[in-house]
Amino acid sequence: MADALLGPAVQVLVQTAINLATEQIGQFVGFKKDLEKLQDTLTGIQAVLRDAEKKHVSEEFVKHWLEQLERVAFDADNLLDDFNYEMIRRKVEIRNQMKRKVCFFFSVSNPIAFRCRMAKKIQKINMDLISIHEDATKLGLLRSQDEARDAPALSPPSRETDSVTNTSFVGRDDKVSAIVTKLTATSNNETISVLPIVGMGGIGKTAVAREVLNDLNIENHFDERMWVCVSDFEKHLDANRLFGLMLESLKVPMAEVGDSREAKVQKLKEILDGKEPNGKKPLKYLLVLDDVWSEDPASWDGFLDSLRGISSAKGSWIVVTTRNEQVATITAISSRPCSLEELSDYDCWLILEKKAFGSREAPDDLKELGLELAKKCQGLPLAASVLGGMLRNKESDVWHSILETGLQNIGGNRDGYISKILKLSFDHLPYPSLKKCFAYCSIFPQDFEMERNQLIQLWAAEGFLHSNPRNKMTMEEVGNWYFTLLLDSNLFQDAEKDDYGNVLYCKMHDLVHDMLQSISNSKTLRLKESSEADFRHKTFRYLAIERSDGEEIPPFPLNGSFKYITTLFLLENRSIDDGLIIFLACLRVLNMASSDTKELPESIGKLSHLRYLDLSNTSMETLPDFLCKLYNLQTLRLRDCKSLTKFPNNFKNLVNLRHFAFFTRINQVI
Repeated sequence: MADALLGPAVQVLVQTAINLATEQIGQFVGFKKDLEKLQDTLTGIQAVLRDAEKKHVSEEFVKHWLEQLERVAFDADNLLDDFNYEMIRRKVEIRNQMKRKVCFFFSVSNPIAFRCRMAKKIQKINMDLISIHEDATKLGLLRSQDEARDAPALSPPSRETDSVTNTSFVGRDDKVSAIVTKLTATSNNETISVLPIVGMGGIGKTAVAREVLNDLNIENHFDERMWVCVSDFEKHLDANRLFGLMLESLKVPMAEVGDSREAKVQKLKEILDGKEPNGKKPLKYLLVLDDVWSEDPASWDGFLDSLRGISSAKGSWIVVTTRNEQVATITAISSRPCSLEELSDYDCWLILEKKAFGSREAPDDLKELGLELAKKCQGLPLAASVLGGMLRNKESDVWHSILETGLQNIGGNRDGYISKILKLSFDHLPYPSLKKCFAYCSIFPQDFEMERNQLIQLWAAEGFLHSNPRNKMTMEEVGNWYFTLLLDSNLFQDAEKDDYGNVLYCKMHDLVHDMLQSISNSKTLRLKESSEADFRHKTFRYLAIERSDGEEIPPFPLNGSFKYITTLFLLENRSIDDGLIIFLACLRVLNMASSDTKELPESIGKLSHLRYLDLSNTSMETLPDFLCKLYNLQTLRLRDCKSLTKFPNNFKNLVNLRHFAFFTRINQVI
């Protein structure tokens, strides 16, 4: 599936380069002809990109042409961004000198040196693009008759809120009722009992567990309810991590607890065992462990032994959801595993109809088509939900097309089947830039809670959101629309809202995440441990570095595969040095949140392309002055920087800053 992203990636790069070239024409007189030539050549290439995207899957030469264009378009974007940075730098420094009532233009910049440095670069890129344009003709690529730009021409329609707020829970009421009855039985004298819910991916295990957790009888029966998303593929259960997630579910600030297992267990015991000065009784609780994979009985026994010591109350339950029959067998205590079977075709239709039409009833001409499509879902609620989202607000001809062509040759086992449906949903996203935005989410770990505003800021930093002057949509408005489209398509789910109904966070189903990883594996790398894999034939753009089992990762190879990284996430106590920053000169996004960083390397001030910098939850005390040279910076996040006491004197030089997230000592957001 890696080729699925090649066409959209090239289209977004070319559109960005055209936009930048258009902005720069007239700004640098000495380069006007070169910039006009660049703009004209890119526009000519853009006209054949749709045909190239259709043909590259079956024609190797077209695929090679697109890969070559991707490399040159990336270089063109960086070069044009250098022009943009130089223009801003001159304006800022001239402004600052004028305020000091001194203006010596040649002391601010050296136009001759800049021209000499850039002339050869732009001429080389122009020659490469002209050659690529000529090759398009030789390959027989056809010009598109549709001159519409990638950015949407019309204002986005308002979204029916019930497609997000109301989960389509169909066909499992009897199962939920039986589970609730078992969990609330008064005859249970065990300290802890475990009920596994087992079934294949996409069958609805998480939805059933969520319905159980939120049932009124469950709420009245248990003193505390906790939800922990495990999603850990390791052989051994990480009890320390689970105890921390339990405390988070109980809204306990982890800063007050500490990292050790003993500290977490004692805090849980304090909350649940009632050994407090007010003499509370031990609390009976329900714990949901969602998406469990560990088959190691010893680690399970150790976890359960600790839980038995945390609360002496009788009748507490753990509900485990898992795809693995072996996990269900190992974990079951006082109960047999609950297996989920496939839904009926009619139930799948009800889910599909709900996702496609919200509270409205489906038109008669689409009901028969919808029932045929529901049969293709093979009883999987996730498949029905995604198909319904894909067909939302679509005319009958699209329904016919999906049934007769998109789903015609889909077969094989159910895991492969649902993957193909998810891939089909990706293929039907309406804009190349929307596909890029969605694929970018592969950089997050499975079951990660994505913050809406942060995600949009990341998309903007990477250049995926092209503002549209025709309908006066800003980058943020385009990003919000894209987010809504993905939510309506059920590629995003589990929306968490504020008191006014605004979506704050969401997640992806693990099968959706798996599909994205397969699409993006040539561009996105999550580096957990030292790898001997051969990276020579890949050119990564997005990199997340994290620890595995508490071990530090050796430095990754500084070679061509990593030279063009534009996003770097440093996770779990990683730090950064000048050598790494100098190598990653193309960075647009640098996320160092929760890292060990106390002082920033001075080389960060030379990241002229940087749009997004996250230093949240670090121990920094001051922000250095060289940050104020990041003239392209759009987003600066400094949440929970409790030691931060000083900002740079020239903070006003961040002239493109659009988003500034900062928690003060009284926990107010500025």
